[in-house]
Amino acid sequence: MSRLHPPRPPGGPRSAPAARPAARRTPVFRTGTAFLGGLALLAPALAGSLATAPAARADNPTVSVNSLRTGWDAAEPGLGPTQVSGSNFGRRWSTAVDGAVLAQPLVAGSTVVVVTETNHVYGISATDGRILWQRALGTPVPSSTACLSPGTGITSTPVYDKASGTVYLVAKSNEGGAHFSAHALDIASGASRGGWPVTVQGAPVNSPGVAFDPVTSAQRAGLLLLDGAVYFGFASDCGVGTYVGVVAGVHTGTRKLTLWSTESGSASQNAGVWMSGGGLVSDGAGRIILATGNGAGTGSSPPKGPGDKPQGHFAESVVRLGVNADGSLAPKDFFSPTNNRDMDHGDVDLGSGGPAALPSGFGTTAHPHLLVQVGKDGRIFLLDRDHLGGMGQGPNGTDGAVGTTGPFKGVWGHPGVWGGDGGYVYLVENYGSLRALKYSVNSAGNPQLTSAGTSAEGFGYASGSPVVTSNGTASGSALVWTVYSGTGPGGQNGELRVYDPLPVNGTLKLRRSFALGTVSRFAVPATDGGRVFVGTKDGHLVAFGRAAS
Repeated sequence: MSRLHPPRPPGGPRSAPAARPAARRTPVFRTGTAFLGGLALLAPALAGSLATAPAARADNPTVSVNSLRTGWDAAEPGLGPTQVSGSNFGRRWSTAVDGAVLAQPLVAGSTVVVVTETNHVYGISATDGRILWQRALGTPVPSSTACLSPGTGITSTPVYDKASGTVYLVAKSNEGGAHFSAHALDIASGASRGGWPVTVQGAPVNSPGVAFDPVTSAQRAGLLLLDGAVYFGFASDCGVGTYVGVVAGVHTGTRKLTLWSTESGSASQNAGVWMSGGGLVSDGAGRIILATGNGAGTGSSPPKGPGDKPQGHFAESVVRLGVNADGSLAPKDFFSPTNNRDMDHGDVDLGSGGPAALPSGFGTTAHPHLLVQVGKDGRIFLLDRDHLGGMGQGPNGTDGAVGTTGPFKGVWGHPGVWGGDGGYVYLVENYGSLRALKYSVNSAGNPQLTSAGTSAEGFGYASGSPVVTSNGTASGSALVWTVYSGTGPGGQNGELRVYDPLPVNGTLKLRRSFALGTVSRFAVPATDGGRVFVGTKDGHLVAFGRAAS
């Protein structure tokens, strides 16, 4: 049930769509805080490109670059193929920190923010690796499982609000018993903002009388900042004990807390929101998209029905939540495969993968806003995020997806996206390869993803999700970055690998690789200013770049 343990190893570009209609209730959580989704797109794409490039930034504020979770950093001319192939590109520094780093580092100006499983938070100089400030946010909770051993502290990727200079994160600590707290820290000093932290407690709005249980919960999915609130999801620690998936939101101004359960009225039907560390997705005001894992029983998976008439149970699903006027959350749409109960019984949950929304330029008039979802069974679902597809709503009761590719090998992670060269999506398979999927429109006028090539190199269990860097949408400027999980059972001999984005004769070329030591599960690199930053399981932040950066 959303287990983190490894399984057995298995033997034509279209014009950009019209803007989304604005007829949507404005949630009470809206403040002056800028939406960090990277949704504002620049002028028309360069020749040969499908999507317009995201606006240039000077930060990497959230997991996988933006709230669409594309993993596409289009403002990196210093990380092009020529620069990365040069003899002066390599490891620049490595800074020791207290505890394992499972979260992606964040970049805020010249400061890299790193969090650890011992509940330490660091502000580190992006230039030379000096520790600028550090905070200890309580005693971590001892873990009884191998997933987060020896303890659980800060596991998920925080989010940075540039408008207020604030880093938001969630920590699990043991003072007075295990509990989760949402923190807000000043980026300049690490000091707590007034009125913070906020303890996560109480009952979800759709499960009155069923209190959130911090003891059996883990907070792995990356945080989302949306309309003046920070959102985060809960699953379990290795699927041990009774638990239920929960999404929490805290208003950054009033600090009002709201909770929503993936299984209405239950404390034990699972459907965790963990997504191998991927972030909650948002593509606009009041819209949150997530994926769930296994359920505990046949009643926890959605029955057949349209997506816009969601019921109360969402195991093995992609769910779109809406933010109500009072700040509470409610399901608005969902997708679940027709064999969801078989997936549940076989522990091949959909929610091992995090969703990624494809940016403007992918899609057609009929399906202008697309989303990619893939889990443990290796089927790659292309969904319409305005009409996710429900359960059994396709022809003759099949899946109501826009398209399905595969199955290939399962994925514990989330896609990376490249909007140039006609459009590509990249996935790191479990005990498989880095796979490139080409975007196109088929003869019936429907969007599709087609496998175009794979890496010659294999990837082990819990290797990280891909990140793409480029200079806008310029062809020849992109590279794909991944963290390989290593050859040892504990992540030893891990590597940072960088690939060319376009397959040649079906093969993705490995341009370079760099030793990382012992790496964490599902590690995602951060990129900014010609540098690449990776946190490791053995307690280091490692920076790569050119000597002159």
